[in-house]
Amino acid sequence: MSAEKTFYTIIAVIVVVAGVGIGAAYYDSVSSVHAVSAAPSSSLTLVITPSNWYNDSIHPAHQGQPAYFVLEPNGTLGSSASITLPSHQLISLTIIDYDSGISPGLGNATSNAGSTGVAQNDQGVLIQNSSYFANVTGTVGGVEYIYNGTAAAENATFSSNVTNGISINHGTGWAVKSLPWVGNASSGGYLVTHTFTVINGANVLVNIPSWAGFDGGTVTHASFYINQTGTFSWQCYAPCGTGPSGWDGAMATAGWMMGTISVS
Repeated sequence: MSAEKTFYTIIAVIVVVAGVGIGAAYYDSVSSVHAVSAAPSSSLTLVITPSNWYNDSIHPAHQGQPAYFVLEPNGTLGSSASITLPSHQLISLTIIDYDSGISPGLGNATSNAGSTGVAQNDQGVLIQNSSYFANVTGTVGGVEYIYNGTAAAENATFSSNVTNGISINHGTGWAVKSLPWVGNASSGGYLVTHTFTVINGANVLVNIPSWAGFDGGTVTHASFYINQTGTFSWQCYAPCGTGPSGWDGAMATAGWMMGTISVS
């Protein structure tokens, strides 16, 4: 019980600390686009934890699976299987990611995608093992903000990848338009642990990659609108489940690495 209380206390502290920077980042990124807007807004905080017990009889050696949780107002972690958001409102999203590790197979849906790497996922979206899901899509300003990690390492990595459209705003997070590839073609990967991707049929509405970081555990913030109503899907596009392609297990289970979003 004490360990559980400590875990939730850590989350609460991170949320409070991140919130200070998030407010500044929100002002910088949104004020220029929505000059004196008093439009209503809503917040959503997601927590990613690794090594959750997953009862997989097909791949029993891979019981430790990552999962998204919704941080509820009372501090508990709720299911992410079905998320409700308002339409035509600014959504302020914070992702607290306790996972780590780069994604060499980012965007690769199946192991038999052919020489081009092109495949179709369960939602019918044609995807490719490329940088697409390492890019920030559909957010205010086309950026996300990273709030923690080793500053020296961040500076060295991001400065060497200026072609990715990365700008460094000290005091308001690291404004990132895409996350870079590190290493070589055979042993490297994108600095992405997971993505939070909202899709409508074959259309990607929002893609927010969670930065892999250097010390394990990161905080990412982004703001976006969904200016239509209906039920949409959300999916992680960094293959992190079981099976030869990494698209089984958590990747195909609602409340783990996928789910639905009801917008009204």
